[in-house]
Amino acid sequence: MLKLATLIENPGEPEVQSLYQDPAELKALGYNGLVIYESTALSGIQNTDAIGSDEMRRWVNARVDHIGQTIQAAHDAGLAVYLSYDVLVLPAHAVERNVNGLCCKGRPQTLCPASEQALELSVAALETLLNRWPGVEGVVLRFGDTDAQRLPHLVGNDLYSPHCPRCSQFGRADRASAFIKRVHRLVVEGLDKRLIVRAWNVRPGGMHDVPELAKRIAEGLPGDPKDDRLILSFKFTQTDFWRYQRWNPSSLVCGGRPILYELQCQREFEGKGGIPNWQAPLWRDGCPEVAGLKEEVHGLAEASDRVNLAGLWAWVRGGGWGGPFVKNEHWIDANVFAVPLLAEDPQADPRVLAEQWVRDRLGFKDDAVAHVVRLLEDSPDFVMQAFYLGPFASGRTNPWHPNADWVQDDLLDTRSAWRIIQSLNETQLDQLMNEKQEAADAIGRHRAALQQVVSDRRHHELDPLVNTLLYTESFFEVLRDLVWGLVAYRRFQKTGDRALAEIVKQKLFASQDHWNHHTQRFGSLPGAATAFREENFWDVTQDIISKVDG
Repeated sequence: MLKLATLIENPGEPEVQSLYQDPAELKALGYNGLVIYESTALSGIQNTDAIGSDEMRRWVNARVDHIGQTIQAAHDAGLAVYLSYDVLVLPAHAVERNVNGLCCKGRPQTLCPASEQALELSVAALETLLNRWPGVEGVVLRFGDTDAQRLPHLVGNDLYSPHCPRCSQFGRADRASAFIKRVHRLVVEGLDKRLIVRAWNVRPGGMHDVPELAKRIAEGLPGDPKDDRLILSFKFTQTDFWRYQRWNPSSLVCGGRPILYELQCQREFEGKGGIPNWQAPLWRDGCPEVAGLKEEVHGLAEASDRVNLAGLWAWVRGGGWGGPFVKNEHWIDANVFAVPLLAEDPQADPRVLAEQWVRDRLGFKDDAVAHVVRLLEDSPDFVMQAFYLGPFASGRTNPWHPNADWVQDDLLDTRSAWRIIQSLNETQLDQLMNEKQEAADAIGRHRAALQQVVSDRRHHELDPLVNTLLYTESFFEVLRDLVWGLVAYRRFQKTGDRALAEIVKQKLFASQDHWNHHTQRFGSLPGAATAFREENFWDVTQDIISKVDG
């Protein structure tokens, strides 16, 4: 059973300081493989010294050295190593020399999926990469997304989007199959290594979120369906790592092909680990808010009986862009701890796992155990109540962007919230206010309970965790009072009731006050993550306050 881990570090962001950068720590937690994400920066490159810019050449060669050191450390710790590789991606200098042969007509920055030259250059570069590090176990192939647009030495794009006279008749399944078959020939047939094909697509309409397409691609895959040298990898959610998601239905239609499920321990749309967010119940049983949908399975406990489960892949750190930047990994660690145990036993009881984590990883033995376990168990509910606009999310038929991006990474977009509030009916507005109140109340109760434990038993090691709850509570209070103020303003617009105008001002001023506390005080406490940022928060709230005053 594969128990893989990866750390995703984005170029241009502060360097991650993580316990999991030590492969020995991952091995001790029960992982048996490491996926190196940084090797995506080497996609398509056969000769790093040919890169035109001196600065970029130094940066890429430094990546090569770092990857080599990581591979050696992982092998020393007893972990198998997999290299991440993107298609279709090639070095910018090679594309500039042969735009007509490699790119779509009239689109010099778009590589053409129907270009045989582009395919051959991509595979040749992968072979060079594997010859450089022959001891790696295999390759993780991504074709529905790339990071090339963020790396100036590369040109690249997903395989689904391009459309030109050459590739317009090349269907989505054909585009994926052509590359998978060619890479399979190199990696599996030629080198007897493992090929993990990521179904992920960053835009709707790909293998990851369209079961019919996944089935067509799976049916055309090379090799014996039971051969675990070719594995298909899916995020456990139908689309991205949001709530209001079915268990990925595309993963259920691939016949007997081995399936790997990707789990995010640092939830990018929900505070990135700066906020308690226990994922084990959602992984095992699925998201309860969609349990009523007619679907084949809900969580891993059911899926493990329906697919040829090859294992689990934990994103132990990373995902998304920007902050919050986490200083204390404890809440992330709870999820990292659970993944290998769920891989071994998909029926494992999340409460037992939580208690084991608190005792083994935090070292608590008294009544603090029960307090922290209750906090973990409540966290999926209060996180969903805070970070999503439930009446809006639950009414959508499109599974993409259920939070409408009103909170994206560490950015709160007030205009987005206001647009959604204007679309809801009166009953839904009441539901929206209730969920925000419940989220703030829940985190407040848990913060008070842990503070009491610290006071009674001198649990100084709990201080950083209490600080994360103060940080969380301040942000949830921002959201609660912001939503209440916007709802009151919508009702004031309809009725002109001056009592509502006073509520608008009271709630929006309170939200502004909580925002100042969150950004100027609680975001700098020891152990707390960096504060959230705002877009349009001050403009919208001040404009509304001015209008009700007028």
